[in-house]
Amino acid sequence: MPRRLILHAGPHKTGTSAIQAVLRQQSFSEFYYPRIGQWADGAHHNLMFSLVPELRRPDAEALEPEQLLEQLQQELAELQHDTLLISSEFLSTGCAAQVVNWLVRHGIADAQGLRALLVERELHSRAASLYNQAVKDPYVGETRSPRQWLKEEEANLRFEPMVEDLEAVGAEVEVLAYAPAESLVQRLLKAAGASDGELPDQIPWTNTSMSKAVLMALLEVNRTVRDPQERIDRRNEIFKTIRPAFTPSEPTLFEPQA
Repeated sequence: MPRRLILHAGPHKTGTSAIQAVLRQQSFSEFYYPRIGQWADGAHHNLMFSLVPELRRPDAEALEPEQLLEQLQQELAELQHDTLLISSEFLSTGCAAQVVNWLVRHGIADAQGLRALLVERELHSRAASLYNQAVKDPYVGETRSPRQWLKEEEANLRFEPMVEDLEAVGAEVEVLAYAPAESLVQRLLKAAGASDGELPDQIPWTNTSMSKAVLMALLEVNRTVRDPQERIDRRNEIFKTIRPAFTPSEPTLFEPQA
C-alpha cells in the first residue's frame, strides 16, 4: 500500500542529529520512521547510499536496491500508519528525485501529498559548523583553510536551490527557522504531525562543534595523515590535551570580508 511521504531534508548542520535521535528512539501516532536504511545516528543515510551510489562513503552500509526493497516491504507489511517520514540531509543535495521516484515506483510511497521539511539557519553560523564537521570527519578529512573552503563551497551553501529541487519533485516545502535552537526539535516534530504528548522533554543534543584551537590542530593532522582510523586516534588525543575541546560554532572562523 503506497503511503504518504514526508521528507526531512535537513540540510546539514541544522539540528538534524538531535531530531533524528528522537525519531529513532520514539514512536509517533501520525507517521512511521522506518528502521531499514538508518545510519548509526538514526538518519536514513544508508537508504540514500543504497539508492544514490555516488554518495557512498567507505563506512557506508549500503544495500542493493533489490535487498532494500525486500527489507522495506517486510518492515512495512503489517504497518497501520498511512504516512512515512524519511530523514537525511542528503535529500537537500539534489538527490531527492532519485529517492522519491524509486519509492513511488515500487509502491512504498504515494506521489500525491508529498511534503518536505527544511530548516533554515543563519548562513555564517551554518558555514562555520559545516567547515568544522568537514575537518572533524575522518573520512572527509578536510585540508583546505577556512578562507579557501568558503570561497570554493559558496555555491553549495545557498538555500534557494534546495527548496527549488524539492519543489521540482512535487513536494510542498515547509521551511522552519533554526532559531531558537532550544525548541527546534519539538517544532519540527509538530510540523510532521506529532502530538504534544509525543514531544520529548529532554533533547539529546549531539555533534557539538570543536573550539578553534582544536579545529586548527586537527586540520594539520588531516594534511599529514590519510588513514581514517589514525585520524580518529589523533583527534581523540587532541580532545584530551586542548581545552575547551568543544564550543558553539564560531562565524569568526572566517575573515570579516566573508
